[in-house]
Amino acid sequence: MQSKRMIPKNILRFDVVDSTNDKAKELLDRDIQEGTVVLADRQAAGRGRYGRAWASPPGGLYFSILLTPKERNAQLLSLLSGLPVVRTLRGFGIEASLKWPNDVLVQGRKICGILCEGVYRHDVYWVIVGIGVNVTVDLRRLPQEIQETATSLKREMGKNVENEAVLSDLLREYNDFYATYTGRGAEHLLTEYRGLCATLGKAVVIQTAKSKISGSAIDISPAGALVLDSGGKRMEIFEGTLIRSA
Repeated sequence: MQSKRMIPKNILRFDVVDSTNDKAKELLDRDIQEGTVVLADRQAAGRGRYGRAWASPPGGLYFSILLTPKERNAQLLSLLSGLPVVRTLRGFGIEASLKWPNDVLVQGRKICGILCEGVYRHDVYWVIVGIGVNVTVDLRRLPQEIQETATSLKREMGKNVENEAVLSDLLREYNDFYATYTGRGAEHLLTEYRGLCATLGKAVVIQTAKSKISGSAIDISPAGALVLDSGGKRMEIFEGTLIRSA
């Protein structure tokens, strides 16, 4: 799909920030345009979903995109934001897939994490899309407990890849994805998501804020919920952590 380039409107580069999402929030008090990208070589306090720490050693690609979608549903945009990452990685010959809601995996190992946050500034609703990709990260520098479940472009391709090359391709893919999201809506994108989601068809256990729910993952709803068949009962899970699948 060809579209007018709105992303990136411009790229603000930093050596080190606490997190690119937090830096983006600070910048919203200034005259910032939609499509601005905040990029850092390293994050001192990177965050994932539910405030979990996101290890951000040198060699990773860490950035946030500032958006003002008319539909105020950061959750649906968050779910679908893994699609341009998968498209980008497949362009590099890496067979990536999605783990609900938006982790990007390669052969079961995590290569990218995404954190979307919706915030208001001066009556304007912004969605900040934070993306962290392991490009040439030395996996031995990651916390011990995640070394066996993480991967990188360097590991998968057997050679170094320039962050700038990945960034350029990813922003182009995100621009086209966002044009579809804002123009045609999410239905077409949800169809693509379902085809790339490795969680569907699996027996899963989801940790929600209140309890653990087990069942078979059978679909993604139009609103972006994971649909489970739990003992013959249909359940829709909007928020939670996938803690086991088989």
